[in-house]
Amino acid sequence: MRSYCIKGLAAMIVILFAAIPVYALEIRGSVAGSVSDQSNLFEGSSFTWDPQNFAGFYYDLDRDLGSETLTMTITGENRLSGDEPYGIIYETSDRTKALSNAKVDMTYGKLRVASIDNITGRIMLDNKDNTIALSKNKNTEIMPGIYIRTADNSTLRYYIYKEITDPGMHELRGVVAGIINGQSNLAGNNDTFNWNPQNFAGFYYDIGHDLGTETLTATLTDGNNLSGDYPFGLTYATVAQTKDFEYKPWGSYMVIGFLGEKCFAGYLDNMNSQFESGYESVLFRVSADENSLADEQLEQILLDEDTGRIVNKGESVKLKEGYELVLKGISDEGKVYLNLLKDGKVVDESFIAPSKYEATQYDKTYYYRKNVGSQENLAIIAVHFRTTYKDEDYTMAIADGIWQISETPTPVYADTEYDKMRIASVTADSIAMDNKDNAIILTKKSDIELMPGVRIRTANNDTLRFYIYRTEVVK
Repeated sequence: MRSYCIKGLAAMIVILFAAIPVYALEIRGSVAGSVSDQSNLFEGSSFTWDPQNFAGFYYDLDRDLGSETLTMTITGENRLSGDEPYGIIYETSDRTKALSNAKVDMTYGKLRVASIDNITGRIMLDNKDNTIALSKNKNTEIMPGIYIRTADNSTLRYYIYKEITDPGMHELRGVVAGIINGQSNLAGNNDTFNWNPQNFAGFYYDIGHDLGTETLTATLTDGNNLSGDYPFGLTYATVAQTKDFEYKPWGSYMVIGFLGEKCFAGYLDNMNSQFESGYESVLFRVSADENSLADEQLEQILLDEDTGRIVNKGESVKLKEGYELVLKGISDEGKVYLNLLKDGKVVDESFIAPSKYEATQYDKTYYYRKNVGSQENLAIIAVHFRTTYKDEDYTMAIADGIWQISETPTPVYADTEYDKMRIASVTADSIAMDNKDNAIILTKKSDIELMPGVRIRTANNDTLRFYIYRTEVVK
């Protein structure tokens, strides 16, 4: 009988509570604060969400109707003051169902009804006596159904969102472009509008690290034409960025948003710069062909986790695409015997030694490689085991790092077509697309798929007004 747990069984079997989330969808407004190293706050402290930049507010695209606005003004130490002048002001002329019986001084979450104009019907709410500190990694309901989320970062970055749990199909809408309240918000001589991860929740965005570079630019000619000739009416660009694994000792990799999905672009070698800090580029080291984008393909990132979990003998770590990693046993020397199953069939058998003396990250990491598209021996699955325990009654290990990318690659070589868009160019860290030979006329009441999952919709109105969106299903 031998134990390999440094602090014994009692320390290892601390219950690892993990909440089982109800499937829900965030309808996110535009991101405020420090974005791409620049502040987008008005006069250094204020940001306003309205029906055009927050799909959680009522908006009639056809008639350009919708009056809700929510303004947040930050004072010292990132606070939304509960004293005058208040940090949160919400106003609307539309008597929503939630406000149908509103009276002065009634409270709605953190807000209270400050005034009601009986002639115009305008209602104003504020956060009197409810100061809110925008500390990092915070999620606060400010009024029924409307939340504010801050980044897990010392740099202030935040957005409001509405949580949707009703089953069915829902839109993730980008900012509305065109004629809004009688004014055009298109820029330049050629009437241009740009969507990015900060104003379109359908693009990949990591608020904690301000990661996400997808942009889609619409340039109109002749009033409502998105030309299929150069310079093109639709252009899309995305750039790979460095991101740490959630299990940080593995180092970092290149992430890229593509068609709204979080994708893997390549493993990085962290050995020279971070080895002394305990970082090891395990997945870079074991992959024969580690750079996906250089091979003109991407893989969707399926799992990137660092939550600890106990795995008993005979149990498995559940993965995606039909995979699971089964703990078959632990030897008296502390070696862990693992089987990887795909759709119930064993595809790999391996031993690792997480509890040996001075074990490295390599010793503690199970990995699985396979040929993926044009890449040879790419590590697509990795599971890190922190420690093991074995006695007469228990055989178990703690897994505290999980990584998986799809075994089905997405091709991104030049001239690949995705609906109305085609890939114009690919470099080692970027992809550019356009709508060459696919001119689009934005007639009223049109709904057109631009590229997989991303569509453009116009108002049923002679005045041009439009937005891009993608749909998500809540089950």
